Amino acid sequence: MRRVVVLPERGKLIVATDLQGNVADFDRVAEIYEEAARKRDGAVLVITGDLVHGPELSEAQWPDYLGSYYLGDSGTVLERARLLAERHPGRVHYLLGNHEHAHVGGPVVSKFFPDEARRLEDLLGYEGTQAMREWLCTWPFVALAPRANLVMLHAAPHARIESRNDLERLPLDGFFDVPLEEMANRGALGALLWARTTSTERARSFLRAIDPNARVAIYGHDVARNGYAIDREPLLCISTSFGCFDGDKLYLEWDLDEPADSAADVARRGLRPLYPAAPPVYRID
Repeated sequence: MRRVVVLPERGKLIVATDLQGNVADFDRVAEIYEEAARKRDGAVLVITGDLVHGPELSEAQWPDYLGSYYLGDSGTVLERARLLAERHPGRVHYLLGNHEHAHVGGPVVSKFFPDEARRLEDLLGYEGTQAMREWLCTWPFVALAPRANLVMLHAAPHARIESRNDLERLPLDGFFDVPLEEMANRGALGALLWARTTSTERARSFLRAIDPNARVAIYGHDVARNGYAIDREPLLCISTSFGCFDGDKLYLEWDLDEPADSAADVARRGLRPLYPAAPPVYRID
């Protein structure tokens, strides 16, 4: 498998982030992608990790800071994600997130359960768990849209690398006992999966290592209540699902042959509401 997937140079690019077991949001992203895929030049979908590990709370227990209510069902999301990829071979890409990494060598994450990975694996059973782990080990870390000048990854582009080949040699295991607060600074893989932000200089260094023409890093991992955040150039953090109200959830739609100039340019021209009819809570049109 390749840890950096290079996307085609024509067609539509659809990017979504951090679904965390939200079946309805996954289905909506799939609907948007498949509609775009029917167009003349087709489409590519990139989901930047954290498909799994959602809350299993009743509506009465639901806190406002988690946004719109849903009942997490990671098993169904994984099943539908695999079927979508099978229907569109080579056109649907799931990037490894820190929650997926918890199943294949990463540290324990405990947002809603003491061990999120254990909870999901108990639900999947032995055979389901083995199949999931085998699949997760093939997921790339980074997606590159070369003509669009875009790089997609799970977390902020904080990793120190010299070239994209450095990512091909990164092992997944060896992180089980690392404290979560240390992960962003624990080598390139820790930064790829855990960094919430980085400096402009370090981000641009990462982008140049992936592709000399890359201009914008697109990622999730953190929650932007109004759907996106630009801490500084070239960082564009998007929130498609987890932690947001339906009216604030955003995804990216971009032409693969359209060069991007900046994160602000991509946000202005490429962000779309996941649910256009839902009233925004934090988002300002």
